[in-house]
Amino acid sequence: MKNYIAKVIMKIYFIINKLKTRIRPIVYWDLPNIIPNINDQISKASRKRPKCAQLTKVTGAGRIFIGEDCKFGFKLGGGNYCGVIELQPRYKNSLIRIGNKVATNNNVFLCSAKYIEIGNSTRIGQNVTIMDHEAHDIDPLKRSKIGGIGEVIIGENVWIGNNVVILKDTVIGKNTIVAAGAIVKGNFPENVIIGGVPAKVLKKLEIN
Repeated sequence: MKNYIAKVIMKIYFIINKLKTRIRPIVYWDLPNIIPNINDQISKASRKRPKCAQLTKVTGAGRIFIGEDCKFGFKLGGGNYCGVIELQPRYKNSLIRIGNKVATNNNVFLCSAKYIEIGNSTRIGQNVTIMDHEAHDIDPLKRSKIGGIGEVIIGENVWIGNNVVILKDTVIGKNTIVAAGAIVKGNFPENVIIGGVPAKVLKKLEIN
């Protein structure tokens, strides 16, 4: 009898784990994080929630504006089953503004102490981090405190490749491509390809 019960318990355990694996990619929001703050944090500019193919968390005390027809996560992208997308306006006055038709791959982290703006129709690859501040002060005696705070403004129709890090005080012009693995800081024009560590203009795009 004991062996039978143990087998049943094990079978239920495996079924639950299998269901978790299948359900996780289509969870739209991490409900405990978003529901208590939905009126304060998430704007009602969009009549419907964005489509999320990966678990998407809203953390922090600030606000987020999300436009129409946005998509977060990609089922066929890397790390879809085990990762998370996090949108974090960290402080009360922090703001993240996401335009219309913005789409991301998996495991994206947007962290704002002041202001991050993502333009319409921008595409963001996997494992991308965008921060408008330094997490720690450069002064060794103030290392436990937040460092400099700026802004990040990304124009319309920008394509950000995989594993890119975008730092504070950055402006990227419309249509520009950010090559995979770039570390980006500064002002960059529209209609170019940028890449490298630190990022620089590599090529001008020919626009027909």
